[in-house]
Amino acid sequence: MDNNHHNTSSSESTAHGHGRPAGHADAGSHALPGGLTVAANGLRFDASETRLDAGVRREWTYRIRDEDGDAVTEFEETHDRLAHLVLVRRDLTRFQHLHPELRADGTWSVEFSLPDPGVYRGFVDVLVGGRPTTLGADLLVSGAADYDAPPEPTREVTVDGYDLTMTPGDVAPNENVTLEFEVRTDGSAARLDPYLGALGHLVALRDGDLAYLHVHPEETDPEDGLVRFAVRFPTAGRYRLFLQAKPRGELITASFDVVVETP
Repeated sequence: MDNNHHNTSSSESTAHGHGRPAGHADAGSHALPGGLTVAANGLRFDASETRLDAGVRREWTYRIRDEDGDAVTEFEETHDRLAHLVLVRRDLTRFQHLHPELRADGTWSVEFSLPDPGVYRGFVDVLVGGRPTTLGADLLVSGAADYDAPPEPTREVTVDGYDLTMTPGDVAPNENVTLEFEVRTDGSAARLDPYLGALGHLVALRDGDLAYLHVHPEETDPEDGLVRFAVRFPTAGRYRLFLQAKPRGELITASFDVVVETP
């Protein structure tokens, strides 16, 4: 895979990073992955458009509707925002994380562009009535898609001059595991500044159906350059992990590929 798509940095306006992800259960639970359906928990993800042109920045809107079909207007803040929108292409590239704005009539609006043709998945995390929910919908960008081949699994990447390492290296399906990420620069630990209420955020997606895994961050010392997450991989298979952290005030995004095998 082209490293420009595999290990990426991102500006605050277009990157995913908050503490404990909305809609995500404790890693010790057996909750199903999120984002596999447009409707769950009595809510439905209603996008204004699902066919978009490549490379065209535009305003995009959606609503979260209840079981009666009415637009929900009351949301609770989670990780300093009322909603988190994640966009990624089906080959697990072109990752973005955005924070839409809510209008009084229940319409959410956000600006973005999808750079290349292909099928993308949009995930929205919301908290309604104290219940977190992750919903997903496909977006089609017209044109001939040139999907990237999956890279070799990796535990070390470099992004914008920062060296990131993930441990442990071995994971098994349906077992609780703590993933630790170390961020270093010039050979020393990089101090991590808070971003949306935490020292880092991790999005874990399963290759194939793009199941959005339940991930729980753990407390760490910002001076150590470390951020940890408790995660349970529900099945064997390939997963891509998108880590976001803010070393020295600079928001970066790095991706790691993990193959989970049955012992």
